[in-house]
Amino acid sequence: MTLYASILWLYTGMASVVLGAGVYESFVVHPAWSRKPPDSFVWFMGTQTSRMNIAPFWAAVVPLYALSGLGAWFVALSAGRASLPLTVSAACTVSAVVWTLVYFRPAIHRFLDLRGGNTPADRLQSEARLWVLLNGIRIALVAVSWWSALRAVVAG
Repeated sequence: MTLYASILWLYTGMASVVLGAGVYESFVVHPAWSRKPPDSFVWFMGTQTSRMNIAPFWAAVVPLYALSGLGAWFVALSAGRASLPLTVSAACTVSAVVWTLVYFRPAIHRFLDLRGGNTPADRLQSEARLWVLLNGIRIALVAVSWWSALRAVVAG
């Protein structure tokens, strides 16, 4: 197996993990904390769900996802094999990760760790709904990165 194939398989596996975990969180975890802020923030932080310690999982997975995607794309590019699906996949990965670092992570920290801070309840409810909506778009980006990585694997 070549270096490119190995990195591409690693990347496809990481994209699968990120997509699966993201879908799980979207349907199980996010409804629990976003239901009726700020009360749901306080309730969520006291439940078993919040003790799953999600942050360390994402802290380990996201860098591997991003680096394996960029690594696969750079190796393919240097070998003259940077296909359109792999380029789209890497671009979606980078976009999702940057968006996570710039918007999603700071917002979730304020929501859950700071329990909304001093923000009024109606504004928190609006912000939580927006966060959940935008997260759906982020999951779609991850799904495109996953599907495009699979297409790159099939293309060889």
